Amino acid sequence: MRSFKAADEGALLSSILQETTTEVLLFDAETLQIVQANPAAIRNLQYRLKAMQKLTPLDFLAPEDGRAFNTLLALLKSGNKRHTALNVHYRRRDGTRYPVEARLFCANERDTPVFICIANDVSLREATRQALEHSASDLRAIVAHIPGMAFQVMQQHGTLPTLRYVSEQSAQLLGIKAAALRAKPERFFKLIIKEDRDDYLARLAEASGGHLSFNWEGRIWMKDWKDVKWVSIRVSQRTSEDGMLWDGIMLNVTHSKLAEAEIRHSRAQVSALAAHVEAAKEQERLNLAREVHDDLGGNLTAIKIGLSWLMKHLPPEQTKLIERTAYLDSVVDQTFEAAHRIASNLRPAALDFGIVAAIRWQLQRFGRNTDIATQLSAPDTPVPLDPDAAIAVFRFVQEALTIVAKHARATRVKVKLVRENDSLLVKLTDNGRGIQPGRSDKGRFSFGLLGMRERATALGGELTLQPAKRQGTQVSLRIPLPALPDAAK
Repeated sequence: MRSFKAADEGALLSSILQETTTEVLLFDAETLQIVQANPAAIRNLQYRLKAMQKLTPLDFLAPEDGRAFNTLLALLKSGNKRHTALNVHYRRRDGTRYPVEARLFCANERDTPVFICIANDVSLREATRQALEHSASDLRAIVAHIPGMAFQVMQQHGTLPTLRYVSEQSAQLLGIKAAALRAKPERFFKLIIKEDRDDYLARLAEASGGHLSFNWEGRIWMKDWKDVKWVSIRVSQRTSEDGMLWDGIMLNVTHSKLAEAEIRHSRAQVSALAAHVEAAKEQERLNLAREVHDDLGGNLTAIKIGLSWLMKHLPPEQTKLIERTAYLDSVVDQTFEAAHRIASNLRPAALDFGIVAAIRWQLQRFGRNTDIATQLSAPDTPVPLDPDAAIAVFRFVQEALTIVAKHARATRVKVKLVRENDSLLVKLTDNGRGIQPGRSDKGRFSFGLLGMRERATALGGELTLQPAKRQGTQVSLRIPLPALPDAAK
């Protein structure tokens, strides 16, 4: 094998300089005129070699970099430094600039001192750095404008969780500076009011992390402000190379919580008022039914007796008087029927025999008046309902049947009562056209549904409306009942 000679080394070096993407410039130490440049430098600076050999490196540098470049050259000339490095901007022939990371050397070429400048284009790296800076700046700006406190909890492998980051809004939200909260996350727990601490501790025990590493809502006491705040903690968990991370935000939700409480209070008042109105209506109906039955019924009975006496004492030849008296007697009978019907509508007497008997009576009347087939499925044993619940269930079925008669175009209605351990479920199903989204007639019976829903709410129950399995609509009412005795279960 032949030995590697100096000529071979020169050829190899020349080949490397030709193929590398690093810019190499060789220039005279005295005049600074460029002697040689590799293809990468020619390509990036956009000059031909002959044109470049008439220039100096200072012609490529930005004005603000020229002084530093000359200072470094002087140090190399004096021998104080053998090589040096600097970051500057090169200027291309078309005027555009790009950042380079350069190294300068002093050498001898055929006993003539020369400088060698090796430069790498760091445009991509610089752009990436600036993008990261902008990204970090944008992120800080976003976090600064969040109406709450951003934070991050970290748990490295085999260590306890730590509060890795807290935004500056902690001072405004909690009255604790970010650095202080980050050093002692347990300071947040001390702010929680006594009534909410057990819930927080229970969630803390369930979580695999530490403080602020789980979703939670509760109240804190701001001693300096003598005020109670509602705060909401929302976190998302993710895994990183360093361990487990919880990215979270804490928001002041006091206003929304107070608004929710006000809405609940208002709704409770409306429900209580609706229940009171319904109770008053039912009581008034009961009073009217009694008056119709007792007073009007008594008067009609007296008239009936009087007409009967009159019929017996009229002379046979008074045919017209006898006919008129018979007509009045039939009118009294019709009035008896009307009074009985009005009293039944106001307060069905069948309710005295239980809810099942009352609904059976109601379905029989409904079938006679509408020619719609009815079917009842109910428990054999009596359903224990207090008077208010019984009349509410009866009115629910009554209103549902009214809606079916007016809107459903059904031919069959099924009512099912199911007694469960602690509730009564009443289902009414028809085979009509059903309730379809967007249909124009939906609002015509929405007040009836609203009334049924208010009745259910007043009893602590629930009303649901949904399409039937095959065709039509199913409306269900579930109300609480006293628990069954163990022997009846």
